[in-house]
Amino acid sequence: MTGNFRSVAELISILALAGGLVLVALQIQQSSEITKVQLDASVTGSWHNIDGTRQSEQFAQVLAKSIQQPQELTLAELLELDAYYQGVVDQMEVYAELMHRGYREGTLQGMFQANVPLYFSNSFAKAWWHRKSAYYDGDWPVLLTAAVEATDPQGQADMLRGILEDLEKSR
Repeated sequence: MTGNFRSVAELISILALAGGLVLVALQIQQSSEITKVQLDASVTGSWHNIDGTRQSEQFAQVLAKSIQQPQELTLAELLELDAYYQGVVDQMEVYAELMHRGYREGTLQGMFQANVPLYFSNSFAKAWWHRKSAYYDGDWPVLLTAAVEATDPQGQADMLRGILEDLEKSR
């Protein structure tokens, strides 16, 4: 009887230990999922902050000037644009790092294909990245450079003119 009791007790102990390990594994997986959601929310919030910058009236004028007459930008406007584009590139760098660590799905090429035309399809932005790219190393700056070089330097201006044309047609 004592031998059977010991065997049953050992079996219960093993099952309890295995159950505990399963619970720990589930908690780790859940914690990992929560971390991914938090990182995604942080990245999304950062993109919204960058886009919010473009919506201020003063910055919209500076951005428009960088698209239409970049040679006439003042030093203060250049500094403002430098900070703006630095934020865009910093965000892309964070995105690249999250992809590298497996926290974001997709490819860098896909991310750049989706985002670079929105920010870098004007001659000022292209010139800015051409100068700034020398300060970065790794694979992602090379891919970003290729994506920036592939954009039309009149892309943003053409898109905005197209919107105005569409509005005129709808009148």
